[in-house]
Amino acid sequence: MQDKLSRLHYLVEFLNKCCDEYYNKNNPTLSDAEYDALFDELLSLENELQFALPFSPTQRAGFEVLSELQKVEHSIPLLSLAKTKDVADIAAMLKDGEGYLSLKLDGLTVQLDYENGQLKEASTRGDGLVGEIITHNARTFTNIPLKIPYDAPLTVSGEAFIDIATFESINADIDNDEDKYSTPRNLASGSVRQLDSKICRDRGVKFYPFNVLKGMDDVALKSDRLEKLREYGFGKNYIEFVTADDSNEEILEKILSLKEMAAKNGLPIDGIVFSYDNVAFAKSRGKTGHHFKDGIAFKFGDPSFETVFEGINWNISRTGQLTPIAEFKTVEIDNTNVNRASLHNITFIDNLKLLPGDRIMVSKRNMIIPHVEKNLSAENEQRDGYAVRFPEVCPICKQPTSVKTTDDNGREVRVLYCVNAACAGKQIKKFTHFVSKPAMNIDGLSEATLEKFTALGWITKIADIFSLSRYKDEIVKLDGFGVKSYENMISAIEKARHTKLSNFLVAMNIPLIGKSAAGDISAVFGGDVQKFREAINKGYDFSLIENFGSITNDEIHRWFCVHENALEFDEVAELLEFEQLELAEIDENNMFFGKTVVITGTFSKYSRDELTKVLVGKGAKVTSSVSKKTDFVLCGENAGSKLQKARDLGVTVILEEDLNV
Repeated sequence: MQDKLSRLHYLVEFLNKCCDEYYNKNNPTLSDAEYDALFDELLSLENELQFALPFSPTQRAGFEVLSELQKVEHSIPLLSLAKTKDVADIAAMLKDGEGYLSLKLDGLTVQLDYENGQLKEASTRGDGLVGEIITHNARTFTNIPLKIPYDAPLTVSGEAFIDIATFESINADIDNDEDKYSTPRNLASGSVRQLDSKICRDRGVKFYPFNVLKGMDDVALKSDRLEKLREYGFGKNYIEFVTADDSNEEILEKILSLKEMAAKNGLPIDGIVFSYDNVAFAKSRGKTGHHFKDGIAFKFGDPSFETVFEGINWNISRTGQLTPIAEFKTVEIDNTNVNRASLHNITFIDNLKLLPGDRIMVSKRNMIIPHVEKNLSAENEQRDGYAVRFPEVCPICKQPTSVKTTDDNGREVRVLYCVNAACAGKQIKKFTHFVSKPAMNIDGLSEATLEKFTALGWITKIADIFSLSRYKDEIVKLDGFGVKSYENMISAIEKARHTKLSNFLVAMNIPLIGKSAAGDISAVFGGDVQKFREAINKGYDFSLIENFGSITNDEIHRWFCVHENALEFDEVAELLEFEQLELAEIDENNMFFGKTVVITGTFSKYSRDELTKVLVGKGAKVTSSVSKKTDFVLCGENAGSKLQKARDLGVTVILEEDLNV
């Protein structure tokens, strides 16, 4: 069996390589007859084993692009696990039953449903009860079999993740540090939820199964079920068995062994999971509203290493924020040399009371992000009244800086800004962000190239990017350029002229408007930039859009109130062609237009999501909590506390039988 699986894997890899040589490199190494013979062998093996890999040439199909992700209710809740940092808690659970330790991958939980041996549906965990269907993307995961030799219904849960090497490779291709992904988890989560499956495929998402939720009723142990999944073509599960006879030290040793194995294989983990092995016993443990009681997650902190703090450099962002970067003596962490880490803001430095020469502890959080954990020297000295010595002038333009106090989840932090609107450093970051992949996606304009063009006076504002062709003779003579590089750059610029409103909104760096918010705004205005600008001029209330609040609304209008911002927005928009979206007309005379609505209880005619979409389509703002600002509460069965609060506040309550939408 394993020999045949190995041969199948080899044939898939080899034939895909041959296809690349034939179609992309015009340099085939196999004759058509040789390729056909190997293809037939692969197809025969797949039929015999009832197993097919996602990238098998026999399964090749076009990529899917969806308009949105559909919601799905999980028939079996995908709840989380209780957490601990104490090995003794695992030892205590072992007194009730034996089990095993496995990796806690740091990614996104995904459920796979198979019927008649075929992958029928894949969905995200969501809130544990309702997730999103991502079948189009799951078909591109590198190690999910599309066909398995098991005909009964089978439901598998596991983790979608991106390995550390792939994560670092993707980040290496992104020129602007601000646009780099912070962790493999964030990249995996965003990739799995892409509407375009090609994007997901290109990011190399993998899947690690950790449980069988439905099926395999004749297999009594979880570990045996995982072994069955491996036989069906899923990836190997790394586990260590533990029993009540194991001491705390022996359990910890097995945990560290798994952690070392994960690091060696470049797997992003944030802990180890203990699970009871016997399926029947595990189910008998029951669950709470938050987690199952059949296991526990052991979370380990990131190890810290001592080094010596040397000083601070300040990096400028496109918003003008100056971010302090700690410089310290090189220390080796997870087999890499680390000598820099972000200090985030003035408040963070103040709390650490950092001075050059201090002994500090540094870690790599989640094995990725360097972080200064604490200042050992400050613990032994009195440093009352200590204040950060921040630059009074911008290190780039030499103009005055300013300290602003901002709110960070209810905590005040002090942040340093360059207030010079014409700061070259700020402009470079702005230009770099504009051409980045999440924004206008213009290849060939790296930050270094933009710095060079700006220094030569060819780019002084965003609109100048679209007229670089007038400098053709000069550009082709620059180091690193030539006719081909120039032509590729101009082609990318011209391609970017045809864009979406959502990309343009991201590119213009309007505060609090990221990809998701930009997509929501674009949907409201049908992708029409003129309708969006008219709405701005008329004082449109963006808090009417679902998931938008008054702060976002105020920031958008505040940005456009700056004459230079509005002028540049309109100037660049004139150079672009926008893809229009289908926009449903809203009857402004309907009773819900401009109103704040809360939905509570269960409805017989609608799901909560369906009802929300209908109301938003009528121009309502749907929120989750009842307040004095609430206009209507739509009430289904089993409404609970929100209904009572509505009555207490005198908010109008509409029952389902009286609801006409």
